[in-house]
Amino acid sequence: MELVDTIQILTITFSAITLVFLLYQSKVQTTTTKNQIYQNFVNNSLEIDRMLVEHPEFRDYIYGTKKIDEKEVDVNLLMSATELVIDAVENIYVFEDNIPKDRWKGWMKFAEQVEGSSAYEYYLDRIGGWYDVEGGEPVTGKKKKKSDES
Repeated sequence: MELVDTIQILTITFSAITLVFLLYQSKVQTTTTKNQIYQNFVNNSLEIDRMLVEHPEFRDYIYGTKKIDEKEVDVNLLMSATELVIDAVENIYVFEDNIPKDRWKGWMKFAEQVEGSSAYEYYLDRIGGWYDVEGGEPVTGKKKKKSDES
């Protein structure tokens, strides 16, 4: 075997080893990114919990359908809290593919409950214009049903 043949074999071998390493590194990076995204979900959830501990009166508006009466509740503070929750819901939909399969159903139920709340509706009606998603519902991006468009 000549020197040129040996160099070619070594080059191919090193290239194959490098390719395997790059594939492994890519898989590790993907897993790390998914973990970081999910950790942000958890952090947002904890921030919402902390806010609701400080303002338990918001719970019926953010998770329920209690009518918002500007004489009963600090609307500016409620809308700030609602924005925090809507941001979390938006992230759930944007990064849905990164939610662990065994946690996905719970996050979707959370999002749906918030979407059905009086605070969500009040917020989007008044100051939620930047949550518009081209071709879909605000925040969620869900496609509108044909019956909704008529």
